[in-house]
Amino acid sequence: MIDIHCHILPAIDDGPGDIEGSISMARIAADDGISRIVASPHFKYDERPTIGDIRRSIAMLQEKVKEQNIPVQLLCGADIRLTYELINGIEKGDIPTVNESRYFLLELPDLVPPNLDNFLFSAELRGLVPVITHPERNYSLLLSPEKIVALRGSGALFQLTAMSVTGEFGSQVKSFSHMLLKKGYADFVASDAHGSRRRRPVLSKAYREVSGILGKKNTERIFFENPSAVIEDRPLKGHDL
Repeated sequence: MIDIHCHILPAIDDGPGDIEGSISMARIAADDGISRIVASPHFKYDERPTIGDIRRSIAMLQEKVKEQNIPVQLLCGADIRLTYELINGIEKGDIPTVNESRYFLLELPDLVPPNLDNFLFSAELRGLVPVITHPERNYSLLLSPEKIVALRGSGALFQLTAMSVTGEFGSQVKSFSHMLLKKGYADFVASDAHGSRRRRPVLSKAYREVSGILGKKNTERIFFENPSAVIEDRPLKGHDL
């Protein structure tokens, strides 16, 4: 499996505090059947960590993972926070996209701004495709699910969190996640892991849950085909992006 959203880098955000924690996460992921991980720390444009910080941290961790014979490949990305300054990064082509592809992870604030569609349109004009992370845990979207339709119409893709699908974030979030899955609004499921104890890099449990809802073919698309298309910078099947 491919995990396109994981806070695995050490001492760079609210993920593991040291390299040992990162290696432990990589080992858990490998044992769960995850072969590639997009290292995606929190990112705000014009703040630290920079793209250079992220790349250096990935290179260092990849070397340590290789020394431990853990069969996991790390790829560059970031969980990019929507801020007013981000449009400057979009215009300059200066944001950490997933594996240097057209796709980038976009974290929305709890109160979704009314002009979000303008931002998404600006990104699209520059050939970029936003993947909104954990929409099922966004306060505004939970209260007003109809906003989901508008976001889809603006070209956004959705990444659900594995623990949301399986209920670890509560029954309301689980129900919302399952609704998004049934409506065909879930393009990816990722771990959004932050450590080796509580929010762990595990996808297999969510895979089984989604299989029971959508069947094997659609589950394979969400866990394998779509993530592969993203890291290889290909259009998703059924999406003209």
